[in-house]
Parts: sequence; structure tokens; C-alpha cells
Amino acid sequence: MQRRSLLLAALAGIVLPLPTAVAASRRDAVEQPRLILVIDDLGNNLSAGRATLALPGPLDVAVLPHSRHGRTLALEAQGQGKEVLLHAPMANRQHLALGPGALTPDLGRERLSQRLRDSLDSVPGAVGLNNHMGSLLTARREPMEWVMEVLAERGLLFVDSRTSAETVAWDVARERGVPALMRDVFLDHEQTLAAVDVQFRRALSIAREYGSALVIGHPYPVTLDYLNRALPVLDGLGFQRLTVSAFLRQQADFARLDPADNRLFNTHRRHWGRS
Repeated sequence: MQRRSLLLAALAGIVLPLPTAVAASRRDAVEQPRLILVIDDLGNNLSAGRATLALPGPLDVAVLPHSRHGRTLALEAQGQGKEVLLHAPMANRQHLALGPGALTPDLGRERLSQRLRDSLDSVPGAVGLNNHMGSLLTARREPMEWVMEVLAERGLLFVDSRTSAETVAWDVARERGVPALMRDVFLDHEQTLAAVDVQFRRALSIAREYGSALVIGHPYPVTLDYLNRALPVLDGLGFQRLTVSAFLRQQADFARLDPADNRLFNTHRRHWGRS
């Protein structure tokens, strides 16, 4: 009890005291809520990438294809026990620049599939991918089917960053038998300590209520500073931290033990409207 109190005090020192619903009440919580953390946009800045890899505990790093330091960081991530994803650039409705390896609806099946294979090859050890931007492409079924075909042929997983409420990517992944998860919370749309804190606490609340939360952040100084202080506290608060693949394996084990346990596929639908 004393150890938990000290940990609570440490997290409270970041900004504000933990809300009662998160810190004290566990009446409606699962026994051990699970938190999955993905940090996007690695590859162009070596020092920011290495600072991300230094974060404590399990996490996934999403590496941009054909980026200057992407291969180096992917190899270093594996050496440090972090999990690697391809951060695949996909067409967006704002027409923002995508960079190398961009997947766009004008490519057609063969060109899109080959471009995706080349991008995967540029990120050593990638266990799957999540979308970089993609508000346009992830809302289109046909190109998402082509993406899932490549992932299925390589035995890889998919994380839907959910950059659009109209995304069909997660549904298509399920239909094609590709292990998949969906983002619950973005940490740092607003790059201030207070804003990151609000989003992090929101993720903890979702995990307590639904059993898990997948959180996406970026290698911004404020995000890394916050996470370096917050992540070590989670064990004492009763949270389990997992990589994407470890969570999916755990869910598969649950399903084998009890086919009626459908938490993986129900969780995101319950809070679909949250962004």
C-alpha cells in the first residue's frame, strides 16, 4: 500500500492529481487493464528516434519507409527489445505531402502492392504497419484490400491509426484474417504538458473501463518528457503494458480459452466516437 501511494504521488507530481475515477475507483475495472503505446514518425531525426527508444518498458515504434535513419533505428529498436512497425504514408484529404513510399488511390493494385513491399523491406524487423495520415486511403475499401493482401502474405499485423471516422481499414483487416488493432487516443495533437497529461489520463480511463487502450504519440520533446516520468508509475497503478503483437497474442489466447470472450472485437466499437 505504501509503495502504491508513493507511485501515485510521483505521477501526481507531473501536473495535477489523478482524477478519482482513474486513481481510486476500481469497482468497474478489469483486473489488469492493458496499455499499448505506439510512437509514430521515427526515421528522419536520429536523436529524437534514440530518445524514443530510451523510453522505459515495452512499446512499438513506427518507422517511416526509406527515411534517412529508419533502418538504423529499426535495428537499434530490435536490439533494445522494442517492437517495430512500418509507418506507411497513405493519401490524406488535406493533400499534405507524404514522402517516399506513399500509397495513393491512383497507383492501382500491382503498383501499390509493390510499393508497400518495398517499404516493408526498408524497415528491418517490422511486424506490421500502421498508417501515416491516410484519411483518404483508409476510407476506400479496394486499396485497403490490397494492403491487407500484402500483410496476409507476409504474416504481418495492422494498426489502424484512425485518422478518419470513415476508415474501413480495421474492418477489412478482420475480413482478410489480418491481426489488427485500432487507435484509441492520440497523445499530442496539442504539444503542451497539460494537454498530453489530459490525453494520457483519458487513455488510462478507457483501459480501466474497456480492458485496454492503444495510445499513439510522437517523438516530440514534451511527449517524451511526460512519458519518461509517467510510464514507470503504471505497474504500481495495476496496468499491464504490452506491445501490439503481445496484446494480439494475449487476445488469441483468451479466445481459445473462452470463445465467448470477444473483448478484442468489441472494445473499439464501444467507444468508436472517441477521438
